[in-house]
Amino acid sequence: MYSKPTMKQRILLRGRSGLELLHRISSADILGLSPGNKSIGLILNPQGKILSCFEAIRTKDDELEVRFEDDFLFHLEHYTFAERYQIERMPEVALDETQELERIRALIPKEGSEFKPDGTTNPLEVNLRSAIADQKGCYPGQEVIEKIISLGSPARRLCLLRKVNGSEDPEVPAPVRGTDGSEVGTLTSVRKGEGLAILKRTHCRSNQIIFIENQEWLVEKVAE
Repeated sequence: MYSKPTMKQRILLRGRSGLELLHRISSADILGLSPGNKSIGLILNPQGKILSCFEAIRTKDDELEVRFEDDFLFHLEHYTFAERYQIERMPEVALDETQELERIRALIPKEGSEFKPDGTTNPLEVNLRSAIADQKGCYPGQEVIEKIISLGSPARRLCLLRKVNGSEDPEVPAPVRGTDGSEVGTLTSVRKGEGLAILKRTHCRSNQIIFIENQEWLVEKVAE
């Protein structure tokens, strides 16, 4: 099972050149952020898959606070050539696990559960459409993402599930099966009989019956 981080790293990215760099290599409209505003952003590979997910908070015109749980700094350095900027490390912050059920009900993806920053997950499949800024210019993976958006739907979607019968919650990740026994997705998060799963588009319908470890579940909601 993928090891879930318990702490979120934080840095201050200083210098206009650094902000322009992050704007060019990520899906977020960094330069469009006003001081005090924030945005979720992604660094993608050329196939449009997630390499890093971060939260950016514009603190000053030439300064940005960035929060992340992965190899964000590695990817930033990888794309750095002549840019000049400063990085100041800040104290890490603990992830809040007390609102896990609320996160599940809101269909909010979590790194280490719904996606891994290893270039295998399409952000549109895990409800990260809000991290894709429209009409902001080119960045790695943009062409693939824009093509999927124009077609209207990715091959899989993040869904909220509700358990119909059974006692204990299954361990995650767990395969999700259709009524014919075929595997149609993966349960990625679960808490008190409610869970998140990434399902094939054919099973992304409200009240669709599915099975997890011989327990009957229903698709409660499909991420838009």
